[in-house]
Amino acid sequence: MEPQERLGLARLTKMAFDGVDLMPLRAELLTKMEQGAEADGIFMDLSVIDQLYGNQEMGLAWQAKALARQRMFSTNRRNKLQPKVLVFAEPSHVGGNTPIEFLLQSSDFEIITYYPKMDSERDEPLPEHDVAFCAVPTDSAQADAFFAKVRQLTQATGTQVVNLPAGPVDLERDALTEIFPYVRGLKFPKTERVDRDTLVAAVCNGFETQVLAQVGSYPYIIRPVGSHAGAGLAKVDTPEALVQYLAGQEALNFFVSEYVDYASFDGSFRKYRIVFVNGQAFPCHMAIADQWDLWYLNAQMEQSEAKRAEEAHFMARFERDFAKRHKEAFEALMSGVGLDYFGIDCAEDRDGNLVVFEADNALIVHDMDSEAVFPYKAAHMQEIFAAFDSMLRARSLTHIRDMAPMSGAGGHAGIDVAATALM
Repeated sequence: MEPQERLGLARLTKMAFDGVDLMPLRAELLTKMEQGAEADGIFMDLSVIDQLYGNQEMGLAWQAKALARQRMFSTNRRNKLQPKVLVFAEPSHVGGNTPIEFLLQSSDFEIITYYPKMDSERDEPLPEHDVAFCAVPTDSAQADAFFAKVRQLTQATGTQVVNLPAGPVDLERDALTEIFPYVRGLKFPKTERVDRDTLVAAVCNGFETQVLAQVGSYPYIIRPVGSHAGAGLAKVDTPEALVQYLAGQEALNFFVSEYVDYASFDGSFRKYRIVFVNGQAFPCHMAIADQWDLWYLNAQMEQSEAKRAEEAHFMARFERDFAKRHKEAFEALMSGVGLDYFGIDCAEDRDGNLVVFEADNALIVHDMDSEAVFPYKAAHMQEIFAAFDSMLRARSLTHIRDMAPMSGAGGHAGIDVAATALM
């Protein structure tokens, strides 16, 4: 089956971010579908639109409808000669897989997103492509099985699969301290995964500090397992606060972490997003606020010229200052995580340690911020995008063929060896 074209996540998100009303477009897509246009690509765009407007249930229903008939979709298609990256993804909400479309918006790569059938014994032939990318997050419930499926699909094609780990990768909050037992200058909040029943029993009987002995004592930071962007996140200072928190949550499992006071000497909290592309660190943003539960959207950076000036200074001097200061920590992270592309949300404590709150291969990196308000950001984002594009090109079959013309490799994977390997 040929991949069906769609507008895609990045384009639709950018429109919504800029304040465009997507409802007329939604109606237009529904009309096109009724008139016989390729429905499955339209279903995928409807899925994104409805999720952007907060209707995740309807959005996922559109996605399921599309994937019942079609497993491959194309964005950024311009001509038949452009390079193609095959992206292995799983059915998910809009923030689930690595949002590679944002990273390649200014690239000439056509992006073909493929959703393999995990329960199928017969694999579809892979479409023509030059390089592949594994976009499934490491914290997915089926991550290990998915990685094995990708290896199975590509084992005989010669395809280079970027971000396909060699073995199991666990970047969950409670696993990070196990991956990095001790690295000078690198710190992770001590975290335990606790199920609801254990936690309720402990707090009701007054022995929660014993159950959470490895974390420490109050205050605790608690969140449901699998949550991101502050969903369900709370700081509980007392047993009563913990009881009240649990009463308002339906989750069955929680991460309970020590509270790390990462306030700077001026009392403000500063949180950074850093991404690593092919062994190089890049700054994404710096958020500043007077509250510990901080991420970029609630920092209101657009309302403070002083905050933006500090962020601009941080980004401009990143290699000479922040990256140099945390060189050992960065090297340990890249070695321990073992992925070609991933990001961290982090801070610095008053002792100068790099405190890593989250490591993830699906963090969003974008250039949607207003250039009028954030004139310093675009150049840094383009550096990330260029590094990502270069990484894909360096791993492409075309590049490998050109570098080793006598090796027997040649052309696109879909033409050369995929047919014999997968039919």
